[in-house]
Amino acid sequence: MKCSLTVAVLTILCNLSVFSSMTDIEFFVTSRLGASSKKFECYSCMSLSYQENWAHLQKIYVRPKVFSNHCNDPLVKHDIPTIPCTTACVSLLEPNVEAGIFIGYKFIRGCLDRILQNGFNETALQTYRFHQAKQCRKLPRAQLYNPVKDKFYPVFGDVQLCTCCSDRCNGSPTSRRCSTYNMLFIIIIFLFAHLLYVSASLPSY
Repeated sequence: MKCSLTVAVLTILCNLSVFSSMTDIEFFVTSRLGASSKKFECYSCMSLSYQENWAHLQKIYVRPKVFSNHCNDPLVKHDIPTIPCTTACVSLLEPNVEAGIFIGYKFIRGCLDRILQNGFNETALQTYRFHQAKQCRKLPRAQLYNPVKDKFYPVFGDVQLCTCCSDRCNGSPTSRRCSTYNMLFIIIIFLFAHLLYVSASLPSY
């Protein structure tokens, strides 16, 4: 019996060790334990440059709680409000171009289903598993956004979309990822502790 338990634990560890990213680990756990319908809070803001052209941009985007350049890193600035969310928190980085010159990035943060008036392209979300795991991907805007009727704001260029599923997890570009090795270490410790507990409770022959 003890031998069988050891083999089972080692098999699980081998499966986990081949995962190349945090995305794979989360997908592995979610697919076996089931997805949670937990509500969480997401930062809701846009860089100030969006407010300057909001008369046109409101046909594309959902108005955030606040326009602020503190949106670049609301984990540091505590005046950024949050909204409840049941899908995924989002950080969206778009190129900030003025007079044809790239001057940096502008930020949008919020809930996945409350960023765009027409929503994100569901095929793209499913293909890249944005609903299922914490990750960032750079994709063409035309592939990620559903088309809009008003062509004043052309849908071209690339954007970076980051998703995560916990309170205020969309607060910083550097907060999108946990260490794969830290997660593996926690899982390994848990499994071995469980194995020791079960082994100690079994009668010896």
